Amino acid sequence: MRVFVVGATGVLGRHTLPRLMERGHSVSAVVRRPDDVTRLRRLGVDAHRGDILDVASLREPLRDCDVALHLATAIPPRGAQMDWSRNDQIRREGTHNLLAAAQDMGVRRYVQQSITFLYGDCGELIAPEEHPLTAGRSYPSALDMEEQVRASSLEWVMLRGGSFYGPGTHREDAWRSDANQGTLALPGDGSALISLVRVEDMARAVVLASESAPAGAIYNVVDDTPVSYRELYSYVAAQMMAPEPPAGGGRVDSLGCSNAAIRRALRWEPAWPSYRSGLG
Repeated sequence: MRVFVVGATGVLGRHTLPRLMERGHSVSAVVRRPDDVTRLRRLGVDAHRGDILDVASLREPLRDCDVALHLATAIPPRGAQMDWSRNDQIRREGTHNLLAAAQDMGVRRYVQQSITFLYGDCGELIAPEEHPLTAGRSYPSALDMEEQVRASSLEWVMLRGGSFYGPGTHREDAWRSDANQGTLALPGDGSALISLVRVEDMARAVVLASESAPAGAIYNVVDDTPVSYRELYSYVAAQMMAPEPPAGGGRVDSLGCSNAAIRRALRWEPAWPSYRSGLG
């Protein structure tokens, strides 16, 4: 199978490409920087200069591909002034471009990385894929992205990933740094739930979806153990021999999600079933 990837040098793409190739698939990709073209070609990828925001640059690399993967994001660095405009553009304009180019070039299957955050605040409920999407105000570009994919005539699959951590994400590095500095604070009273997924487990889900997911499938890709922020942050603080994290003034959605559907349909299971094994 020949697989086209946008987002090949991103956190998820870097873990997905070698897993595709070790299963015997050939990989085509577009990347923006010339040195990334050179590096990926040395790794066995048919890499081209291009950009998801330039539809013309996508067509030739899509030639003879069986599957197109939209793994592109532009997550801004953590800070007070986080600019999400490019990420929104990738979700809206980029998705439109890739869907159009894939259809023009005869690609039959399309896999879209999405987010579980679209379920909004679920309280104590562990959300399945059928749960209503209620976070349009907070994540409007992700909602627009999903609507474009649903309207496509391609054999699409949607993977709603939980909160990433693991190599290249810097997520646990930030938690541990904050714990050491005494700035790791609980959102509210810490009872809100979070569903995590190691980025390597997400990459394995992308590969399985590329190979065998039925058209129109939507899967949550999360570990087996939704966890409260109090339990998670207390564990991180204990690892660092730091004080218990205090309650903070902020608030986050309580969002625990179920992975039952992808386990059943694709026989996927997380190599890191919980934050305990994932954080080591």
